[in-house]
Amino acid sequence: MKLVSGIALIATLIISSQPAAVDAAMNTQVRTRITHAKELLGKNYKHSAVRKTESSDNIAEFVNASTKNLLPAAHKNQAREIASVIMHESEHYGFDPIFLMAVIQNESSFNPRMKGSAGEIGLMQIKPDTAAWLAKTLKLEYKNAQSLYNPAINIRLGAAFMNKLRTQFSSNSGLYLSAYNAGAKKVRMMVSGKNTPKAYASAVMKRYFAIYSALGNSKGTQTQRGELALVNVKNITTKVARN
Repeated sequence: MKLVSGIALIATLIISSQPAAVDAAMNTQVRTRITHAKELLGKNYKHSAVRKTESSDNIAEFVNASTKNLLPAAHKNQAREIASVIMHESEHYGFDPIFLMAVIQNESSFNPRMKGSAGEIGLMQIKPDTAAWLAKTLKLEYKNAQSLYNPAINIRLGAAFMNKLRTQFSSNSGLYLSAYNAGAKKVRMMVSGKNTPKAYASAVMKRYFAIYSALGNSKGTQTQRGELALVNVKNITTKVARN
């Protein structure tokens, strides 16, 4: 009888601790997201669409729904895996997951099969030589150029690269975003010539706000907000193209 009671007590303790563990994980996600958002926006954070979402704790559901909507039809069955990698790498490097989504949308329109004119491949448009260097330096999974068509491998390498640039440019988001696109050496040359690059960072941040405006919508489910994210991103992409 005592053994049964002991087992019951242990089971009760395990079950009762699970909600607390989930809450702690969600709180960590919120803190990470908001901290990076403040880094990205600086003094503009106070009046931004991001601040309005500080109480949105179930960001993973929104990322999953938005990813599914943003992916081409042929790849929608990979949405949950891709969203999971975005969440994991964001937490690992201290990124806002919406930031990584904005970079992916700007780079490839969420098309895992995208190939750029300079040989960039996949969701985050990584060159094979950059991928090989990152994999060797950071001991990340990578075999050859074909590996970059794997969304999980591509995002892991892209997030790692962004994090290295973030460190190199002392968390100056405008510069590390520009360096992701143009290369660190070129950005340093431009800055030294008092010609700070802005176009790429601006394009990413427009998509960042477009996705956030959907998350901050008070109406509907996370799935419906994910659908709105697609509409907002399409509208922004059209406006950027016109300009």
